Amino acid sequence: MTTEWSASGLEALRLRLVRSKAETAALAEEDQALVEPFAPVFVYPIFGDEETIFGYQGLEIDYRFASGSLSQYLKVSFDAKFPETGDVKADDPEKLLYDFIPPSYSKNLDSFAETVEKDAREFKPLGTRIGAYRTRSAGAADKGKGKGKAKSQSGPVLPERGWEPIEDPEQDDDGAGDDVRYEAYWSNWDTPGFKEYHRKMQIFVLLFIEGASYIDEEDGRWEFVTLFERRRKDGVTTFHFMGFVSFYSFFCWPDTKRLRLAQFVLLPIYQGHGHGTALYTTCYHNILSRSEISELTVEDPSEAFEDMRDKCDLFTLISENALAGLKAPLDREWTEAVRKKYKLADRQFYRLVEMLLLLTSDPNDAAQQRLIRLGVKKRLYLFNKEQLLQIEDKEERKDKLQETFVGVQDDYKRLTEKFAAA
Repeated sequence: MTTEWSASGLEALRLRLVRSKAETAALAEEDQALVEPFAPVFVYPIFGDEETIFGYQGLEIDYRFASGSLSQYLKVSFDAKFPETGDVKADDPEKLLYDFIPPSYSKNLDSFAETVEKDAREFKPLGTRIGAYRTRSAGAADKGKGKGKAKSQSGPVLPERGWEPIEDPEQDDDGAGDDVRYEAYWSNWDTPGFKEYHRKMQIFVLLFIEGASYIDEEDGRWEFVTLFERRRKDGVTTFHFMGFVSFYSFFCWPDTKRLRLAQFVLLPIYQGHGHGTALYTTCYHNILSRSEISELTVEDPSEAFEDMRDKCDLFTLISENALAGLKAPLDREWTEAVRKKYKLADRQFYRLVEMLLLLTSDPNDAAQQRLIRLGVKKRLYLFNKEQLLQIEDKEERKDKLQETFVGVQDDYKRLTEKFAAA
């Protein structure tokens, strides 16, 4: 077994969302990336820890999705295959993938192309629309939309976002003219057709979230928000899958539920344009509108997701003037009322409070700065108490706490650098 017969699964597997021929031809030059192949980030759940496929030279795995329905096409090709010698055999990439994807995929490109064209005429998202937004264009900026920085009622000036919500999607959906917008749809297992749709999209969890696994579709406590690009051109409206979020609910005494964000997937071809913050914010505002939910938590977030979440939550609190007049020491009765109103978990909320104090307090007010510092250190001590108490020397323990405080303070400065002080 030599390395020349080992192919990288990350390099061999190429993904593509396919649109109808007419729409692909009509895409503007800056949109052409939407139809280009893209690579997975992880393939070890499918091809093993080494992420290699043995037995091929020039291996290519062409894995395509109809951009709306996610109907699939799969073709494996190669320049040379390892000759079988005794017990040594080449891997079977299609068989390895088969265990993770719906068996209904096509191996006939013409048949798949017909499905794509049918999608353009017939596919509609499943579930209930919970929000919509547009990205900010140069034209909108010229007209004054989003020009400069947004300012909250009082307090810090908010950074400009690359998107703006459509406040009333129903009223705005008049069917006239050409338009590109983005729509989020809520679903659960009871939504007609959604189980089948989820089986097509769940592969992206394995390919783009480290350590992820498939979820139990017999567990009724799951719910989902799926994001679509909606294009309207010459009276024809088409929808294209962009990503999704999954949530799991827990009973919360006495009569509400706690919702945990479990999976957050945005396909690479849509990243870097503000869609992640728009999707998270749309989900969060939908949760705020639901009286049966008392708190939103996040399961084991990546650093990139945690940064995005911090900035989105901070934007919400500032834009709604939720903590106007914030000072240290904290009025816990008041801050707890705000925390519950915004359905944020304890640690997440008080980290945001500390960021706001950093933004709004006078750096020359020594007494206020000392109270802020003591408040942050108290929270850090309680959160890390078990580890800190393992340090027997008190001075060393204090030094470690101070080191942690400085690191947190630097991180807050990084996260809030685009939120200008008032």
